[in-house]
Amino acid sequence: MSRRLASRALTGAALVGALAVGPGTATAAPPSITAPAAAVIETSTGTVVYTKNAQQERGMASTTKLMTALVALDRRPLDSVLTAANYRPTAAETRLGLHAGERMTLADLVRAMMLPSANDAAQTVAQRTGGSVSRFVSLMNQRAKEEGLTHTRFTNPVGLDSSAHHTSALDLARMGALAFDNPFLRQTVRRRSITLTSGDMARTITNRNTTLGVKLPGGGQINGMKTGHTNRSGYALVGSATRGGVSVVSAVLGDPSEAARDADTIKLLRWASGLFQRKQVIRERAQVQRIGVDGGKVDSVELVAEQSLTRVVPRGEKITLEPVGVPKLLQAPVAAGTKAGSARVLVGGKLVGTVPLVTAAAVEKQSLPAAIVSGIGDHWQGGLVALLLILSGTLILVRARNTRTPAPRTATQGSPPAEPAERTTAP
Repeated sequence: MSRRLASRALTGAALVGALAVGPGTATAAPPSITAPAAAVIETSTGTVVYTKNAQQERGMASTTKLMTALVALDRRPLDSVLTAANYRPTAAETRLGLHAGERMTLADLVRAMMLPSANDAAQTVAQRTGGSVSRFVSLMNQRAKEEGLTHTRFTNPVGLDSSAHHTSALDLARMGALAFDNPFLRQTVRRRSITLTSGDMARTITNRNTTLGVKLPGGGQINGMKTGHTNRSGYALVGSATRGGVSVVSAVLGDPSEAARDADTIKLLRWASGLFQRKQVIRERAQVQRIGVDGGKVDSVELVAEQSLTRVVPRGEKITLEPVGVPKLLQAPVAAGTKAGSARVLVGGKLVGTVPLVTAAAVEKQSLPAAIVSGIGDHWQGGLVALLLILSGTLILVRARNTRTPAPRTATQGSPPAEPAERTTAP
């Protein structure tokens, strides 16, 4: 996966107490925890869903081995056989009990690092993979820089305390997400125990993560990942859980006890796993819009999604579709499945993917006689409109004439005769 996490939505999430996943989402308030620093992210999107002093630099103890494993697995195949280094751990360190010169596969050495947190296994992996421990530590720091883990610095591959050896809760959660994305590590950290072989010798190791298998509300369970503790750094734990196809990773640093560390992790993972759901945000052949067709037996055709799209999304958010690049008109004939733009799928106003749009059915070209009839019909329709306009205009003129003021009337047949003029006779 490697460099993918840095490009995910982490950059778009504000570092606040908890993610507000949307007005349509009804979720419980984030839990109260003992750890002085913590963070939780959703793995597929990288969304930060919880932070508490998440950028504060603190000791990480044996959670260091997450990066040790990631760097080694990037550079060697799992079946590589490595020769044990001459490592002299202190009495307080956890170790597998490797003898100098003993040979073991990288897969088993990584299992020993992840489950009981064996320092001699981590030292062997670092020395045989990097050529020297110091060179391997440089590779660890290079990887941290590439992943954008700006508050993380390594001085050793096992997690021994040093003022220059530190991380932050958010960086550590992101490291956990990187490990969760690695199939071998994801399967390893969920194991309660496993038997390792070295020549004729067999060793059964046990996972120190006692939160494994804790059930989540609504199904799913805690399935990883890595413990850590030193007197100076306190108790640390990177945890992971999956529910309904949604996985979240938590990190707590500086807890005062193993019990507090476990309780904090369980509360955070139970809460965060309910914020999201894996959902089909658009189904195959879902109708999106109609588009006009010129010269066809029908004048339009439905555009549908060419494929379905499933995403991890916040619960309760509204899904909207936004057609883009759709032509104004298609020219017949049109084959079924003809591409005609695409649809952007938005959840809560945020783009989660794009699907091509295709025609739901074929549209045959109109035959010549039908086209002629259609053309004549169009002309008749235009002529009828013109005729109606002319008739309307004529009617208006006639009415206008009839309403004018009448001229003075002249004598006509049937009118009373005029009075005769008085005649004067000369005497």
